[in-house]
Amino acid sequence: MQSALSLTIALDAGHGGWDNGAGNGGRREKDDNLRLASSVKRELQARGLGVVCTRTDDSFVSLAERARIANEKDADLFISLHRGAFPTPSKEAVGVAGYIYPTASLETSGRAAQLALSALEEAGVQRVVGISRGNSPVLRRAEMPAFLLEVGFLTDQEDNRLFDQNLGSYAQAIAKGVADFFGLSFDQNATQNSALPPIRTAREENAVFDMQQLLEARYGFGLKASGNFDSLTRRALVVALQIELNGTYEAGIPVNGEKGPQTLAAIRPIIPGQQGGLCALLQVMLILNGYEPGEVDGDFGRKTATALRFFQRDRFMTPDGVASTKTLLALIGG
Repeated sequence: MQSALSLTIALDAGHGGWDNGAGNGGRREKDDNLRLASSVKRELQARGLGVVCTRTDDSFVSLAERARIANEKDADLFISLHRGAFPTPSKEAVGVAGYIYPTASLETSGRAAQLALSALEEAGVQRVVGISRGNSPVLRRAEMPAFLLEVGFLTDQEDNRLFDQNLGSYAQAIAKGVADFFGLSFDQNATQNSALPPIRTAREENAVFDMQQLLEARYGFGLKASGNFDSLTRRALVVALQIELNGTYEAGIPVNGEKGPQTLAAIRPIIPGQQGGLCALLQVMLILNGYEPGEVDGDFGRKTATALRFFQRDRFMTPDGVASTKTLLALIGG
């Protein structure tokens, strides 16, 4: 039996950034993939396994880069997480499916995929489609046993309901499949007994925490760094915006954290080439949303403009790289 401490699992949340994957109304595959990957990561780490993720935020990562990350970390197993899709409703387009590369070994990649599917079936799915061989570039480039999972069809409402309801169970099932593949014992209660910090979804696991500390140091709202982009952090962003608007334009806005008409009327577009506190705040907002504007230096340069365009494109806004009122409100969210 291998030791969990000696193993590294590569988790690949499919799609990301401008690549939304499948869609169903406002639901995007890339978001579901990242939610699941984050939960699987926590389940694996709670049981002592090392984990490397190809992405931890809403950024685009090429297929070659995803495999390279796993290969450089000398991962022992590669799992690419996806949702299925079908153009029209069909009783066949439901359930979970596994894929391995055409030349992959059934004893390694195939067995790992089957163990994951078996555990998912126990967790509650509409059906198990089974394992197929597919010419996936990310599987082809992986230098270790590798498989791709489609965890329910995004185009099927019942699969979506089960995905949302059973997300934690699905993550635990995939972790159990990994443990079974390596011959590890599996503690069903390891996650709830672990002292792992909460999962974060910014560009790095400490990015939200760092931005919260920065906001508190600069604006003194009384915000406690938690690592979660929550309602208190969004309110602190409004306070920061009000302070910056007052300082830059002498707007005379009450600093109350409310997105009222006086605050909205005082906002002017923040444009590339601009510098100052409003630009620094824009960079903080982008980082909190999982984008990479570079250093928080108050310089609205090329990297900040690129990150802003990616954010706008992912929100189906005109990707003009200008932080208008509409864009700033989308960045604050809530």
